[in-house]
Amino acid sequence: MRLRHIHLPNLTPYPLAAHLQEHLRRALLTAKDAPPSSSSPPPPHPSPPPPPTLISFVPPPTYTLGRRQTTPLSPRAISRLTAPLTTPSSGTFRPDLISSPRGGLTTYHGPGQLVLWPVVDIRSSLYRQFGVRGYACLLEKTTIAVLAALFGLEGFTTADPGVWVRSGADGVERKVAAMGVHLRRHVTSLGTAVNLDFPGEKDEGVNPWARFVPCGLEGKEATSVAREVEGTAVGLASEEDVARAWAEEFARRIGVEGVERGRVGGGELMMGSLVMIIRC
Repeated sequence: MRLRHIHLPNLTPYPLAAHLQEHLRRALLTAKDAPPSSSSPPPPHPSPPPPPTLISFVPPPTYTLGRRQTTPLSPRAISRLTAPLTTPSSGTFRPDLISSPRGGLTTYHGPGQLVLWPVVDIRSSLYRQFGVRGYACLLEKTTIAVLAALFGLEGFTTADPGVWVRSGADGVERKVAAMGVHLRRHVTSLGTAVNLDFPGEKDEGVNPWARFVPCGLEGKEATSVAREVEGTAVGLASEEDVARAWAEEFARRIGVEGVERGRVGGGELMMGSLVMIIRC
C-alpha cells in the first residue's frame, strides 16, 4: 500500500478542499464500518479499502474559527479580519471567515502557506497505528524533519501545539507551522499548515497575522520559513516541492511503501457537486 498524494491547484478555496477531504473520509469510514458477510461467500475480487491520502493546497486568504471560539466575534472584529488584504504573490483579496471543526480559536490560511491534510485511519492494520497524541506528534515530527531537510531550519515542539523555531534575530520562539486535528472513529481530518513566506511588518493591509492573536496564544507570534532562513533557500523549493517532501516523509513514518500521485478526475471538483472522482 502507498500513500496517495493529491496536490490541488493553487488558490483552491478552503471550503472546496474541505468538501473533498470529507468525501475521502466518508469513503474510508464506509469501508472501515462495512461488516463482514457471514451468509454468503466473499466476492471473487473484493474492492480494496481506500488508501491513506494526503491533500495539499494553498488557499485564498481565509480565517477559520475553531471549536473554542464559543463567543461570537464582534462586528468590529469581523470587519477587521475581512478587510481587503494584499498578498505579495497573488494580489488583493477580501478574506473569507468560516468555522472549522478543529480545536482552538482563530487562525489564518492563505498564499505563502502550505496546508497539508492527511486522511488516514490511525487504527488501521494496513500501516502503523497511532493513538491520538501519537498522531499529533507524527504531524509535528514530519514537519520538523522536512524543514530541516529542505531549509536547514531547526524546528521544535513546546507545550503549545504546532512547530516552533527560535528566531535568529532576537531568539524569540515563534510558530512556523500550526496544527489542528479532528477524528471520527479514528479517521483523521485537518492536519498542519506550514508558513513558507508572508510579510513580517505589522501593517494589517499586507500581514494577515497582524489582525488577530494566533490561536489565542497571547504574547506568541507567527513566523515563516522565509523570515528565518536565507531567501535563496526558500526559493529552491516551491509549495509543491515542500508538499512532495512532506508526503514522502509522512509515508515513511506511517510505514507504507511510498507515495503515488492522486488527482481529482475530469475537473469535476465543484462545490455542490455530489460526485467527485478520485483517480490515482
